[in-house]
Amino acid sequence: MNFFIEKPKVLYLLLLLIPYGWYMFSRFARIVKNLGRQKALVKDENLLSKYKVNFSLRTVFRMLAWVMIVLAYAGLSWGTNFIPVQKNGRAVSMVFDISYSMEAKDGPGEITRLQAAAAYAGRLLDNIPNTSVSVVLAKGDGVVAVPLTEDTESVRSILTVLSPTMMTSQGSSLGKGIETAITSFPPQSAQSDYIWLFTDGEETDSALQLALTQAAKYGIPVAIIGFGSERESTVLAGDGSTKVKTALRAASIQETIEAVKKRTFSQSGSILMPDLFYVDASEVGSANKLLSSLLKKSGNPITSSGDLANEETSTVYELQTVDRHNIFLIFAVVFIAISFIFGELQITLPKRKKLEAEAALAIFSIFLTGCSAQRIKDGSKILEGRLNWNRKDYQEAVADFMDVEQNAGDRGDLEIQQYALYGLATTYLMQNENSSAQARYEQINPDAPDEIRFSVLYNSGIIEHRNGNYSAAAEFFKQALLIKSSDVDAKINLELSLKEATAHANAQEAQLTPISENTDEISTMENAMYTTIRENEQQQWKNRQQESESSGLDY
Repeated sequence: MNFFIEKPKVLYLLLLLIPYGWYMFSRFARIVKNLGRQKALVKDENLLSKYKVNFSLRTVFRMLAWVMIVLAYAGLSWGTNFIPVQKNGRAVSMVFDISYSMEAKDGPGEITRLQAAAAYAGRLLDNIPNTSVSVVLAKGDGVVAVPLTEDTESVRSILTVLSPTMMTSQGSSLGKGIETAITSFPPQSAQSDYIWLFTDGEETDSALQLALTQAAKYGIPVAIIGFGSERESTVLAGDGSTKVKTALRAASIQETIEAVKKRTFSQSGSILMPDLFYVDASEVGSANKLLSSLLKKSGNPITSSGDLANEETSTVYELQTVDRHNIFLIFAVVFIAISFIFGELQITLPKRKKLEAEAALAIFSIFLTGCSAQRIKDGSKILEGRLNWNRKDYQEAVADFMDVEQNAGDRGDLEIQQYALYGLATTYLMQNENSSAQARYEQINPDAPDEIRFSVLYNSGIIEHRNGNYSAAAEFFKQALLIKSSDVDAKINLELSLKEATAHANAQEAQLTPISENTDEISTMENAMYTTIRENEQQQWKNRQQESESSGLDY
């Protein structure tokens, strides 16, 4: 059983119990001393002992509640389980074993194993478009030669120069190559990760099994592609003089894979572990098996040409330790309630008050027993998803909400399912996955609580506004205000959407201006020109008339 503490330093807060206990019992001693002086306990000699029991139990239960809160905050977890994680796109890390054993010339056409691996990888690159690819070199250590990129030419360029001389480290460590490939994927990546290991199975440190177990923990499928012949060949070691025997260790690889599967299954008790298999590169259909595994992982169809289609949303499972903080929180609430009961249920209370307190205790007990353990667990999981959402750890938040939604749907708890669907949709919205968010919002029941329906309509308006559908966005905000008319943000967004819709409509009208408007402007210019011409002609006619009159007089 795996036991893990996320924040071990938080356990130092338990030391606060020492001064708290000293203060409370010192205070109790002073109270008893004062009561003894005032002779308030003479009438009932047993009252002091009962008061001591109540005070001690109240203090102990409060201290236990503090212990539970600290343990919950420290993040105690034990056991393992596969957690669903939402992924978009694909990323493949190609790990090449470049040890000197890969220089054996038992490949097709008497080429070296390394040359055969490079050619095989090049053919795979032709069939995985829209996929990020990295190259990791494994020898005595692991090195990222090409970080994740969609530029296949940079990957092909490194394939042409693969050689054992590219690294000076000695030995052959396939495990170090797998570990480096795992770290080459960005943390909290939205892509589906995959590892392809090109090797002959020769290793000197036996670290492959541990590395494959670590990959399974992160939900990363691993395919091992074997090169070479199972009949031994002779190659030169790194010193250039020592001759060693080498062969394809297919049986050893298969044994390692079976050991990893058995170990992972025993830890998780689940069959949802990621794909882990071995293929011989010389077998017919080995490449199709790799592409089919990638298809199964990413959930994408294969085109008629055999290529993988564009990436889509898929769900993968990561092996994680089971967080137990909700158990400690439940115990903390119970201990606080019990301490409150011992603090308020005084021996000197009147009988009526005492009966009321006992009735309250009975109601509280019924409440605890009436709420199923699974429902409490799902409620805690929703709270955990909300906390991850606040920390912007959207990948963990999606996993939490998906888990609750599935569990609540299986047992028919519609109320919890509505809250989980809303949390999942809102998380998608924060990741700008508008279509996925809208699809989840549409699954929410119209009879859901008012706060959920308001948020669904409000966020649907946000999605439509992002898509440029301003009229539809305004309609969503109007419906949201019918539920919660006092929300200022919804009013502001409604005004903005209406303005955007009006401005958009005006812009379209401006682009479709009728030609009659231009004709009017041209007609106006023509009329002005004709008026000017007529005025000039009239002025010239007057001038000619005056010249005629003056000429007659002169004559």
